[in-house]
Amino acid sequence: MISTFFRLSTAALGVGVLLLTACQSYPSGSVPARMVAEKTHAQCLEQMQNAAQRPGGSRVALTRAAFATDDRLSIAPKESILDAAGQPAIGRTLGVPDSFRLTLNNGVCTMVREADAQATPLPACSCVTIQKP
Repeated sequence: MISTFFRLSTAALGVGVLLLTACQSYPSGSVPARMVAEKTHAQCLEQMQNAAQRPGGSRVALTRAAFATDDRLSIAPKESILDAAGQPAIGRTLGVPDSFRLTLNNGVCTMVREADAQATPLPACSCVTIQKP
């Protein structure tokens, strides 16, 4: 009887250690992240585009390059005036760009709109933490 109890206690301890290890594999809280571009698929892009959509604004089109190297993304409004090179003309933007951060929050990629701190989970996306200097 004692031998069986000891084996069960040891097994329970082993399971507890495994659970604790699994919980610690993700950083706690929100940390800067970048997308794993090769794992960014249509469903992930759809979730990012929906998170970036301005209320009443035109549809946002993002590619796999969004957040691929950095945790920041800025989207200039479509109504911007472009210069000869096709870049938004400085001082001639009719709207304010939207800025976003990508974070890894308890194992879930999350896109945060900086203007209002609205956080949108992106469960279809795969991201990894990045170290900021």
